[in-house]
Amino acid sequence: MVDYTKPIAESNNFIILDKYNKEWKVAESYQSEDSLERELIEDLVNQGYEYPVSYTHLTLPTNREV
Repeated sequence: MVDYTKPIAESNNFIILDKYNKEWKVAESYQSEDSLERELIEDLVNQGYEYPVSYTHLTLPTNREV
């Protein structure tokens, strides 16, 4: 038997469903911390956040407020 969900609200970026049951899957391996961090950053950038500029110890003194 297939349960269908009814959308409550829709947008170009998301859908809100009346009911949703996630199917659990067993992970075959663990994700590395690097992989999790990259996925998080990608998700945040896709949501409109800006990725910060990386500064080095050489460029920080030139960017500080006097």
